[in-house]
Amino acid sequence: MSAPPPPDVVEPLHPSGIADAATVLAAALADDPGFVHLFPVRARRERELRAMYRMTLSDAVRYGQAYVTRLDGAVTGAIALYPPGTYPMTPARWWRQSFRIARIALHTREHSLGIIKFGDVTSAGVPSDSWYVEALGVRPDLQRAGRGKRLMATVFAVIDCAGGPSYLETTKPDNVGYYTALGYGSVKTRVPLGTPNDGPWIFPMRRDPVGVTVAR
Repeated sequence: MSAPPPPDVVEPLHPSGIADAATVLAAALADDPGFVHLFPVRARRERELRAMYRMTLSDAVRYGQAYVTRLDGAVTGAIALYPPGTYPMTPARWWRQSFRIARIALHTREHSLGIIKFGDVTSAGVPSDSWYVEALGVRPDLQRAGRGKRLMATVFAVIDCAGGPSYLETTKPDNVGYYTALGYGSVKTRVPLGTPNDGPWIFPMRRDPVGVTVAR
């Protein structure tokens, strides 16, 4: 018999909870190979990621959708989703985030160029017809209990109601199997984040519209 799902509540992310959700994402993703490569100083990595995800979640709440799981009022997981055609951010949206961008540049200092490259590589790969799962993470001490799958099920309900494929990337090889089990498949050759012999790989993945199988 499978274990019962965790008792967390799943709800849309309110702007007042962005900082807490960013903290959870930063902790959850701090050991992903891509972020280890971009933010090599472990003592600073979560702080740098918090700044980055506060910007991401702020934009997603306004132009996409974001959801969190909560347990006893505390954020335990978070996910950000963009509808087709809304990612990457437009120049106007970058300008609206200029204060946060300046803070990120201050926090990340010498890592800024790597972040720009990461953004360029991922933005170029997001298909304009796809819902984009930009971030998913669960508090490290509460992982592997079903919270991530509940968050994915929440966005699947949105995506499948509207129709269309969805797309995501991961730099963690172990996550490829996780997302495959949720219905994603690799859509193209992995992309090097660093040079081909230096740095991790980005694994792009796509989930076809429900009831539709596309030859790849």
